[in-house]
Amino acid sequence: MHMRRAERLFELQKVDLALNAARQRVREIDALLTESEALRSVRKSDRELHDRLTQLQARSKDLELQSTTLDNKIKSVDDRLYSGAVKNPKELSDLQMDAASLRRQKSTLDDKLLEVILDVEQTEQDYQAAHVELARVEEDWRNGQSALADEHAGLTAQIAAFETERTSRRENIASSDLIVYDQLSKKKHGQVMGLLKEGVCGACGVQPSVNKLTHLQRDDELIACGNCERILLDQS
Repeated sequence: MHMRRAERLFELQKVDLALNAARQRVREIDALLTESEALRSVRKSDRELHDRLTQLQARSKDLELQSTTLDNKIKSVDDRLYSGAVKNPKELSDLQMDAASLRRQKSTLDDKLLEVILDVEQTEQDYQAAHVELARVEEDWRNGQSALADEHAGLTAQIAAFETERTSRRENIASSDLIVYDQLSKKKHGQVMGLLKEGVCGACGVQPSVNKLTHLQRDDELIACGNCERILLDQS
């Protein structure tokens, strides 16, 4: 069956629209085939908690070392104070003051150490929870990546087939018609054709003139809609 000029362009438009949609989806998938915002956020939280925990653990060890040092100093002062070797009242008084001062420092230090220890415990819990969440999000992401990769491969094959079909269809269309088609395609975002529906242009809803409709039914010409300029096609 002989295909009219407008019908050839309509079939080309269907291929072009499908090709453009496939290419757009491939671009979207390419953008998605990277770490998601959710994964980056959870990974950042996990890393920040790890760093905080490392700092707190180092702080805890430093305070424990300072506490041990103070314990040794207190023991040294107490040993001298209660050894009976110091007889001078002023020296004894100074030793008592030193002992009291060291114990105050030790008390303050122990309070800080307890606070840090509690902070370490809480941060360890938070870090463990964040690590579990990271593993879950990573698994979801990997599963999604696999599905996207499969879709990408399928679309790539479709695009190759569409491109082959597009070339074949363009070879069977007059160059003058292709010029009109390509110009309209750029202007109308790929929607070149206006399919007649109950006597009106399906693209813009305006009824063509009787003269245009007569030519459309009688002649194998490219008839443009007087309103939207798309090529009219009567499929009835």
